[in-house]
Amino acid sequence: MAGYWKDLLDRDNSWQGLEFTIQDNPATGLAMEMLSGHYGRMALTAHGTPLFWASVLEDHSGVWLVFNSDNPCAQALLPPVTSADVEAIKKAGQEAWLAQWCRYFTQRLIDSPAALLPARRWLLRPMTQVKPTAPYVVNTVLPLAQWRFNSPASSQHIWCDWTLYGEDFPDLTKPEKVKLVDWWWGGNLLLGRYAITPEAGRLKWWRKKCREGALPPVLVWYIAGLASFVVLDGHYRLQAAIEEGIPPDFLVLSELGEHNYPLDPEHEARILRSLEMQQRKNPQYNVDGINQTLMNLYDNRYFYAPTHSRAILGNGEAWAREVTAYLQKHNLADDYLEKILTRQE
Repeated sequence: MAGYWKDLLDRDNSWQGLEFTIQDNPATGLAMEMLSGHYGRMALTAHGTPLFWASVLEDHSGVWLVFNSDNPCAQALLPPVTSADVEAIKKAGQEAWLAQWCRYFTQRLIDSPAALLPARRWLLRPMTQVKPTAPYVVNTVLPLAQWRFNSPASSQHIWCDWTLYGEDFPDLTKPEKVKLVDWWWGGNLLLGRYAITPEAGRLKWWRKKCREGALPPVLVWYIAGLASFVVLDGHYRLQAAIEEGIPPDFLVLSELGEHNYPLDPEHEARILRSLEMQQRKNPQYNVDGINQTLMNLYDNRYFYAPTHSRAILGNGEAWAREVTAYLQKHNLADDYLEKILTRQE
């Protein structure tokens, strides 16, 4: 596939991530894609086989997720990160660490022989740990439930503003087969694509890199229809971070949309009158504050993260047969099938 990328900077010239564009669609189909149909039924497929089935609740308060642990094609979507890759990026220095990994993964997403992404505009944005603000003992290990991650602060209208909590991490050794995502009181879950092997040699190697402070970020894809982050690359890096008690960095892939909202003339006039009055009453007014207000007023570009799907599931009968067969095979039908099919909690 062909594509190009550029750094995304906000009005203060603060780096926000990497914007890139895929220019042509693959001729052989996509390695991963979202499918949708009637009755709120969806599926995330990997190489044509469902990875997750999803059913939006009738009152749109959440979504049922069914993880297909039988998918034989869930693993390698990108070439593995090597020791040489890590050492090469380390040479750029700690300040460039995340930016360099953004470039690394962007190039591999564009060049991927598996054709991961359709021709569209994309954003790769970091999400890093939020340090605790309450008094705490330095260099103590925070429990996983207290981990929290945010996107960098921005002076611009970037609605791709990600948040993730450690309590929403998956059990990568034994992923849940059925889960209800509550859109009102939760959401933004982290979902693995396959179960890891705890005895794997690469897990031990990534744990060593984690202790050295050289663990590459985990690449995840935010899918709005699932209200979740799906791990694209880095299952073993994520497990290494969990076992070492050291919060990892994330790079969040999302589609990138842009909308320009027209300026309301009445709102504009009120703001300008207020600023004029402020300058008359206070000769020592804050110039930077007024400039920031004016920039906020006239910058009407808003970035957001849509998720496109192919609406090919029709009335969802084939989807329902697949979900029914899977739940029956794993002895989960009695607990969940009726709720999923009728879109109830």
